[in-house]
Amino acid sequence: MANVGGRVRNARAARGITQLELARRSSISRQALGAIESGLYQPSVMVALSLARELGETVETLFADNDEQQCTRMDVSWSDPEVPPAGGSACRVALARVAGKVVAVPQPAARLSLSPAAGIVDHIGRKRLAVSTFWSRAEIDSTLLIAGCDPGVAILADWLARRRSPVTVVALRCSSSKALTMLARSGVHVAGVHLRDPQSGEYNLKSVRDAIGRRPLVVVNFARWELGLAVTARNPLGVCGFADLVRPQLRIVNREIGAGARLVLDEALNELGLRSQRIKGYTRELPGHLEIAEAIATGQADAGVTIRVAAEAYGLAFIPLREERYDLVVLEDESGLGPVKAMLEALNSRRFAREINQLCAYDTDQMGKVITQSH
Repeated sequence: MANVGGRVRNARAARGITQLELARRSSISRQALGAIESGLYQPSVMVALSLARELGETVETLFADNDEQQCTRMDVSWSDPEVPPAGGSACRVALARVAGKVVAVPQPAARLSLSPAAGIVDHIGRKRLAVSTFWSRAEIDSTLLIAGCDPGVAILADWLARRRSPVTVVALRCSSSKALTMLARSGVHVAGVHLRDPQSGEYNLKSVRDAIGRRPLVVVNFARWELGLAVTARNPLGVCGFADLVRPQLRIVNREIGAGARLVLDEALNELGLRSQRIKGYTRELPGHLEIAEAIATGQADAGVTIRVAAEAYGLAFIPLREERYDLVVLEDESGLGPVKAMLEALNSRRFAREINQLCAYDTDQMGKVITQSH
């Protein structure tokens, strides 16, 4: 299947078609197309015919059998045979060998957890802190600080840990604008950004230059994702778009000022001639995409702007609005540091790109591509 997936991916790229566009044309989900391109899923005859037709190829040229495998399929034991997997065949699992057999343990798509810490603050001064730390200098030097709103950073941390990398990833959940401000002040190694310039339609570059100025930097693509409206499962209120948010019975949760999702909402309201004061919950701000989805899933709100992976992690209905490019920004002075180099190496691994594609349903075709670099 590996060569099959590569042929589909290469044929799509040669025609300048995005993963999302081809999936829609072929009447399949982007996640299913990602699985085909990653060599993880053998399409049915009807899907193969549809893909071949849209790509202007024959089924034989795209889907000829081969023996190369991208991943391993195995029969394993369920860790608790009395509790069936809640997600059916799409359930995520952890795998381990216990008493000589491989067992599968269900893994939630998102969860609350107690965060580890490097130390405890003893004293706060005007500009400095006194901290009692449990970490060595080497452990501190191998820590990577990433500011932004992408939940997929957890998968990057897991990827590095599985490869026994000494790098520890610490994610700071915040808006794209705040991430750039922190990077400009040398407060983090990496800033994640998805900010569209309404005049040019270009993503991120203008916002990066406005925040960083003329300092040498590197902008590297992480992925493209779908941003839209997450609503209560099965969409009982029949929400179709932004115009519905002014209904008196409908409550939303919002991202903070400077977040890409907040800018999308504000632009849409402006285009529709709607005042934010008419939207119940507009001023309730949450710091990340998963927090938006959790608030809707727990009945605190009926809708919110977020990305598909967050909505699906909490079993919400999702109304896609547009595809966005999420880039990572690094100051050139920091690009040679061990933790930053480890991240960039991961971004250039096709295997890592496939994991992100499958677990987050992101389009990772351009992952690791340098968008711009200044000296």
